[in-house]
Order: sequence, then structure tokens, then C-alpha cells
Amino acid sequence: MAKMLEVKNLIVDYGIIRAIKGINLSVEEGNIVAILGANGAGKTSTIRTVNGVVKASGGEILLKGEKITNLEPYKLAAKGIIQSPEGRLILKGLTVEENLNVGAYSLKSTVIDGVKKSAKHLRKEILKEVYILFPVLKERKKQQASTLSGGEQQMLAIGRALMAKPKLLLLDEPSLGLAPLIVREIFQKIQQIKEKGTTILIVEQNAYQTLKIADYVYVLELGKVKSEGKSEDLLKDDQLVKAYLGG
Repeated sequence: MAKMLEVKNLIVDYGIIRAIKGINLSVEEGNIVAILGANGAGKTSTIRTVNGVVKASGGEILLKGEKITNLEPYKLAAKGIIQSPEGRLILKGLTVEENLNVGAYSLKSTVIDGVKKSAKHLRKEILKEVYILFPVLKERKKQQASTLSGGEQQMLAIGRALMAKPKLLLLDEPSLGLAPLIVREIFQKIQQIKEKGTTILIVEQNAYQTLKIADYVYVLELGKVKSEGKSEDLLKDDQLVKAYLGG
């Protein structure tokens, strides 16, 4: 399977603090790859560097073999790297559907299966798909987005990211602050997104839920890759689970 994303010897500095110390990771097309670890391990710094929000001090990042290190976020979005951010960042004053449509700003007319489709037509098609995935968003499409529950806002944030038709979807702490039942539902939706062909890189503290859906996992500790492997293999490693995954 082809590699969608490659991170090679990545270094990230915040002033004199080295947050990421030469990590390597890759994401195969069509897979869910997870980055796990405790607070301060470097998870969010890694995903924000892939997204261009944080600049790398060294190393390189490749998207399907093309070097994209330190490109601006809007240029990365145009290439198909779309992030659903930590904290959701719902746009207040806009309805649910208006929030979703903001996510489609980078869509362009394209040819699919020999048929040219306008950006407007694509937006309508993707919006329909998002509403199928998250029926509650359709039910509340005219509602002010800021009045949704935390779980509904997380669904909205993911749906908004999907409106850009991402090649690589970046999820930063999608379970943060949510009740356990809602967390399970969110992870079920993430699995469904993968099954429809979207490649996903997820950063999470909820190790067990993440391991249930991930194809491959990197465990970070103090800016370095402490362990990596298939999720089912890591789940069997009792010592690693207790030490790094809160088991």
C-alpha cells in the first residue's frame, strides 16, 4: 500500500526547548494511524507541524512523496491535508450548516469519473454525505452551532473537516471532554470515515478506544518514539500499556 504521509527525523523547537527530537513515522493510504502518549509527549506538536501551524526546525514531511515541510496551512489544505482541531473551534454566530459550508471553502471544480463537477455541486454532494454520517447535524442544521452539546460540536468539527474532501484527515484529541458513551460514538464514526476511504492521523489520550480502530500506533515519550506497532500487538504488551497508556 502506498504511503500517504512520511515524517522523517522531525525536530521541533520552542525557543530553547526541543519538543520533538527526531521522530520518524508514516501513514499508509487508507489507514488510521494513531499517535499516543501522556501530556507533554509531543503528540499535538507533531500533528500541528504536519498541518503547518508549527514550523519544523529539522527533518522533512512528505505527502505522497512530495516535500511539504513548513508549507502554510492554507497551501496544505489545498493539497488535501485537513485538520479537525483540538477544542473544536466552532464558529459562533453561525448555524450548523453555515459552519459546515465554511469547511468547503477550498473545494474546486474537478473531473470525477469523466464528469466535470462544479465546486457548488461537490459541496452539496459532500454535505449530503456528512448529514448521512451525522444525522443529528441535519436535524439541527438551522440551529446556532454554539448551542450544540459538546459531543454534537465534535461531530460538527469533524463534519466541517470532511467538507474539504480531505486526502489526509488530522484529528487532534476528538474525545477531549466528552462523556464515555459519546466517545464511543465518535470513534465509531471515525471508523466509518476510514471505511469510506479517508486516510486518518489521530492524536489521542484515550488509548483504548484509539487502539480499537487504529491500524498502526506510535507511542511518544518526551518527544521521541518510545514504541510502535500494530494496535493489536500493542494491546497485548502489558508492560507498555501500564507504563504509557494508563493501563
